[in-house]
Amino acid sequence: MKSRVEAQSHEKGNCDFCESKNVSILSCKELSDLFEQLFELYENAPNAEKSLKISRPFILHDHLKTFWPTLFNEQLLKVKDIKYLVNQIGRESAIYSQSLFEEPVELKLFLNGNHDNDDNLELQWDSFAEDIKSNNRFFINEKLDLEVLESTLLRFAKTYPADHLFYRARISESLLDKDNMGKPPAKLTTPGRANPVGIPYLYVSESEDTTLYETRISLHESISIGRFKLNKPLQVISLKNIRHYGPFGIQDLGFDLEEFIRYRPYLLKLEDELSRPVRKQDVQLDYLPTQFLCEYIKSKGFDAIEYRSAMNPTGYNLAIFNDQHLECIDVKFYNITNLKYKWI
Repeated sequence: MKSRVEAQSHEKGNCDFCESKNVSILSCKELSDLFEQLFELYENAPNAEKSLKISRPFILHDHLKTFWPTLFNEQLLKVKDIKYLVNQIGRESAIYSQSLFEEPVELKLFLNGNHDNDDNLELQWDSFAEDIKSNNRFFINEKLDLEVLESTLLRFAKTYPADHLFYRARISESLLDKDNMGKPPAKLTTPGRANPVGIPYLYVSESEDTTLYETRISLHESISIGRFKLNKPLQVISLKNIRHYGPFGIQDLGFDLEEFIRYRPYLLKLEDELSRPVRKQDVQLDYLPTQFLCEYIKSKGFDAIEYRSAMNPTGYNLAIFNDQHLECIDVKFYNITNLKYKWI
């Protein structure tokens, strides 16, 4: 929303809702056309269980901030501020009605039955995953709709420019040299979340912090962290933080709103599969579905897949298929002197 305001605004001033000073401002009337396409997606319903998986009533402003968690800056706007803002924008819209803005709502898409086919995409993935793990490894009976998969994934393509930095860690008793910070040799490669057995990928993170978390290093152990620089642009499919995409940001990716809402649960499932932490008790068969997904992305000419870190909430990782794009430029050595745990 901020980027849209900044793009359309021609003046600076003080915001009446979040009380920010000397910022780009627009009148609610100027935002009404932008938001009207969002408001049109809703109709009154007793609860929002189908879209939010929560069986309670949601007023329009509450649904918007829950379904699109980055649409409003909740550090600056309290719930009452968001409600007031949505209502003021709505009152300038041609579709405004008191019932739509003051009574519980749900997304129309989840009420009219058209979402059934999209539920099938999630079920299709589950059936495929079970088949590749338990029944057929190479000639799979439970087919994925690869056309939908490809057209959806391609919109999450991005490019990291040359000279961008990534990090990789290895637990070690002494400083490792740069030549020992790359991917393992094929004959020693065990299966991972992204790579099949015998086919090594280079796993890197966006920061030293994330790569430290990913190693699950213990207290008093030591570790070498290599810094890798891209020597050419890296073509990536990014499946990180699907929940954080807002309604205007996804339009920039080429989705219309209803289309993205239909595919969002499917994308969330793929993201969760990739980001699920690897546990000691996991069996290698559990990795087969995501290995297939990564091989499919690699077959489309991409260099890597990007996914959210399961160990560091603010971090992300990349599984890089072709490590010739990167060069380890230096290595640092650390001793772990303190760890913190949180539990619930």
